[in-house]
Amino acid sequence: MRSINPVEEQQRITKVNINDVWPLDWQGTNNEYFRMPDDVFFQEGPIHVRKHNRFAPMPLHLHNFIEMNYIYSGTCIQWINGQRILLEKGQVCLLDTEVLHSIEPMGENDILVNILMKPSIFTNALSRFSEKGILSHFMVNALSDSTNHNRYILFESQSHEHFHMFMQNMMCEAFEPQLYSQEMLYQYMMISMTELMRVFTYHTNQESHPEAKFNLVQILKYIEQNYRTCSLAELAGTFNYNVNYLGNLLKKKTGKTFIELIKTQRMLHAASLLANTNTSIEEIAHEVGYQSLGFFYRTFLENFNLTPAKYRKQQMKMS
Repeated sequence: MRSINPVEEQQRITKVNINDVWPLDWQGTNNEYFRMPDDVFFQEGPIHVRKHNRFAPMPLHLHNFIEMNYIYSGTCIQWINGQRILLEKGQVCLLDTEVLHSIEPMGENDILVNILMKPSIFTNALSRFSEKGILSHFMVNALSDSTNHNRYILFESQSHEHFHMFMQNMMCEAFEPQLYSQEMLYQYMMISMTELMRVFTYHTNQESHPEAKFNLVQILKYIEQNYRTCSLAELAGTFNYNVNYLGNLLKKKTGKTFIELIKTQRMLHAASLLANTNTSIEEIAHEVGYQSLGFFYRTFLENFNLTPAKYRKQQMKMS
């Protein structure tokens, strides 16, 4: 990782970026930025891992794939949509597609690893989480909103040792490929995204502290585990809140009322049972708290745009 490759050797002398990815499509009124090709990177599979070349600035550019920047060592300064972003060792910056960004020259101790992936990989990873329960569902929506709003998101993953272990394993598979390395890269990416969800969940919950130390993660987890019998009054009593205050705070933080959160959890659990068990639809309806099968059908259709039977059939085809 720290050895200086031929491109870096020239960049260290000239201080000028050397293009090692051809061809570049220069765009803009005065050709001020270029579009990076994607076919060069994804010839072996939908994930590509590479070390960023040091000692020269990376010009302003964009691309139609997702980019995850991992700071293995040192620091890195990126400009994203005109905003200066400092990345420190152990942090990750996730960039959406079509985002204009550049990278300032990096020193000998600054090691940046670029993990490039087709958008479908990122979408698949998030869809796996959103089906787990209202906590994961909320976090996926929050992550998507953050990415869509800023077109990037910075994960403060410095102290998450498991994540760094996954990143190192991924780099080993990429830089010293073996049999089934692409499959291993995919699996490590899924695990790494899971760990980043933990990072994002933790820091999102920390941001809630100004609201009377509102522990959103624990409250959503409690609803997940007790949604069949839980009432707002019980929830408020468990976490020592006024009922009306808690109801308003849940709406503010999640965009959903308590009743809507209960319904969402019922639907997510029903979808999971339909996809992963042979339990009858009537039994599933009762399992998630619906006495009326017709009402369950209507509610499920409103949420998934499919009947329970068609949803189960679709999931069977995908598995």
